[in-house]
Amino acid sequence: MATTNPTPAERTARDDRIRQLAADNLSHRAIARQVGVHHTTVARILRTTPEPTERTTPAPAAPVERTITLASGETATPRLLHPLDPHTIQDLNCLMDPTTGDLPEPIRRILRAAANARRTTMRTTAHRFAAEERTAETGRRPVRAQVAP
Repeated sequence: MATTNPTPAERTARDDRIRQLAADNLSHRAIARQVGVHHTTVARILRTTPEPTERTTPAPAAPVERTITLASGETATPRLLHPLDPHTIQDLNCLMDPTTGDLPEPIRRILRAAANARRTTMRTTAHRFAAEERTAETGRRPVRAQVAP
């Protein structure tokens, strides 16, 4: 096997030859014997893609438009009730999986539990205000609803 370090031009020619032989459906070991390198070198070269001559940053993906279907059948796009702290947005972006764009499941569960607790508090407060308004309108205390366990 060859133990010398090839020049960049020789390396490019060798890599092209390896890719051509791989396109002809030769095994890594057969390619290695023809080119004069180790079969793991062939595997590494085939695993990597050639570097583009000009590096450009990819255009950011268009944001996914998420919609909610209301009971009336109409769709609505959710909006933020409160602006998020820029540091929180950065932290969430760092935690997201770069391939899928999703948060890891444990973090998503924790956020969902915290949001559900907050929603429960908001619902309780809204029901209390509604009951106080009904009491003010009728002058009677509202009958407490029985909730099944």
